[in-house]
Amino acid sequence: MEVQIIRRKVVTERFLHGIWFYGQINGFFPDLKYNFWQNAFLAFVLVVVNIVIILSFLIQLFYVQDIKEFSDNFPMNTTIVTCFLKFVVILKMRLKLIGINEHFETLDSMGLSERQVEKLEKLILFCNRLTSFVAIWYFLVSSSAAFNAALSNGKILMFNVWTPYDFRQSMWIYWTTLLFQYFCFVLLAIEDLINDLTAPLYFIMLRGHLEIIIERIQNVGWDPTKTQKENYEDLIGCIEDHRIIMEIYNILQNTISITIFIQFASTATAVAIEIFVILFYAVNFTQVMMLFIAAVAFTIQILFCCYYVNNFTVVTGELVTAIYSSNIFDQSKEFKKTAIIFMQMTQKPKIVLAGKVFPITLTTFASIMRISYSILTVANQMR
Repeated sequence: MEVQIIRRKVVTERFLHGIWFYGQINGFFPDLKYNFWQNAFLAFVLVVVNIVIILSFLIQLFYVQDIKEFSDNFPMNTTIVTCFLKFVVILKMRLKLIGINEHFETLDSMGLSERQVEKLEKLILFCNRLTSFVAIWYFLVSSSAAFNAALSNGKILMFNVWTPYDFRQSMWIYWTTLLFQYFCFVLLAIEDLINDLTAPLYFIMLRGHLEIIIERIQNVGWDPTKTQKENYEDLIGCIEDHRIIMEIYNILQNTISITIFIQFASTATAVAIEIFVILFYAVNFTQVMMLFIAAVAFTIQILFCCYYVNNFTVVTGELVTAIYSSNIFDQSKEFKKTAIIFMQMTQKPKIVLAGKVFPITLTTFASIMRISYSILTVANQMR
């Protein structure tokens, strides 16, 4: 059946509108070169928000007296340190990530059927909705902690941190400190949003374009109105578009693998200790909800990445089957040679590695959750 081709162009890069919207609040701008005010704002975020909060948590570690105080401090301590490290890496790789839009523009300009355009539009909408969902959940982490502190009648802050003064000496000082802490943690939530969703969103759209290429490959040679030369040109076009997909894959592999590796290293401990506090030390419903929301947020940080990267890997393994599904045997000798070479090049699925060490798959996610359970067991024995 002949596929109707329309003169419609989808703009794939719109899937990042949510990321860039929140990113600009935090000094992460979609510009190739920052001006003075952009650099000044970014420096403010990195120094005042990140460094000050990190120091307040690290110094407090020297004052912990029991495992309860350690459990209150350590999960968020590791989270903000890893958040800062990931954000620095993302900032460093920002130009490479922006450059991917040129590759997406090339893929958008190829002839797409109405159904394929609708598929990409739905993925773009899904990416922006996913961004909104994660943003709301991350903001809930900060807001629930602030609400729990506000109910304490000036006794505790959002988190157990060191301050160079006694914030309990007056309600004015307490509320000023709490509002500053809340402001910093909202910005840190935006940082985590950028860090944790950049890879999943890219791989969602990359998988969508790859599925379209697979569909095109399957249809090569079956149109009776086309000559062998035209079928060969269609195959070459599919191979060229697949090459662009692999270029994007290589860029992402070299940019986001470090941030994911850092996240893997901290998530298992953070989730385990949060659950440990819920089970044995939470004193009221508000605190339980705050800790539960935080534990889910820690899990989301790697779950979405593992799930959507794993989906992309699975689709890359379907290329050989797609080539077999095309009408190879009725084509020219040149077509058959090219198809065989293409099959050999695409036999192995493309696996994304975290820090070029651990595969980013659902199996890895399950392993991290098992490690969390082991840490929880050890912590319970030390209680």
